[in-house]
Amino acid sequence: MACATPAAYPAGVGALAPAFAPHRSRSARNALQLLQALTARDLKLRYQGSIFGWAWSLLRPLALGGILSFALGSVLGTGIGAVFLLCGLFPWFWFQSSVQGSATTFVGNGGLLRKVRFPRHVLPASVVLGNTLQFLLALPVLFAFVIGAGHGPSWTWIPGLPLMFVVQLALVMGLSLFVASVTVFFRDLEHLLDVGLTLVFYGTPILYSLDRVPGRYEWVGWANPLAPVMEGWRSVLLDGSLPGAHLLVAAGFAAVSLVAGWLTFRRLEDLFADVV
Repeated sequence: MACATPAAYPAGVGALAPAFAPHRSRSARNALQLLQALTARDLKLRYQGSIFGWAWSLLRPLALGGILSFALGSVLGTGIGAVFLLCGLFPWFWFQSSVQGSATTFVGNGGLLRKVRFPRHVLPASVVLGNTLQFLLALPVLFAFVIGAGHGPSWTWIPGLPLMFVVQLALVMGLSLFVASVTVFFRDLEHLLDVGLTLVFYGTPILYSLDRVPGRYEWVGWANPLAPVMEGWRSVLLDGSLPGAHLLVAAGFAAVSLVAGWLTFRRLEDLFADVV
């Protein structure tokens, strides 16, 4: 089978095309190189011509945290402060941007999928990786707000933060792979995500904590995979304690997400080129 020429590939990937001939597509080294190239391309295109670059990724959580803190804390008198909100908003935007951005990764790269065999899971993975890097770059800003408010740093940050990071990364990667795969065959999923993620936002303990949910509705919070994740981040950052039960539940959801996403991808992968 002849390999496509570099000109047949999207900008930023063409230079790597010869390395991804079918007989080498399963190479872990080549997959990593492609993942790096796609991530770099996406980040470059996202902030091309921008003066402040990645700093714009801070604007949404900081602006939303400020206005919600004013509305909920000052106007409604709930006592919810900006730092409490930011500890939920930063992980939320990492999740939202990754899942929503991954939805069209297979659909939007139909030409590449039809031209050559390569590790296709790197397409949604590159979107997740790009948003993960932005989240990591934003963490020092979150830490500054948390420390400035008198919380920590604590020794529990050393094991707790990496654990929460790995658990959420697994959850995000699994859901992104699932969404990207299903969207190829059900294009309306991209639009349903707009509505669904809005509902999930308000159904997730970001503007409130689970202990404020009435007992008869508490099961709804625990049924939400993001609920124990948000509670876990706050346990570490604000309470200086390891997540405990929240971490175990979040890890269970993350494992199910990762397995379900991978199995869905593997089942549908061979049909992508015929549909996109």
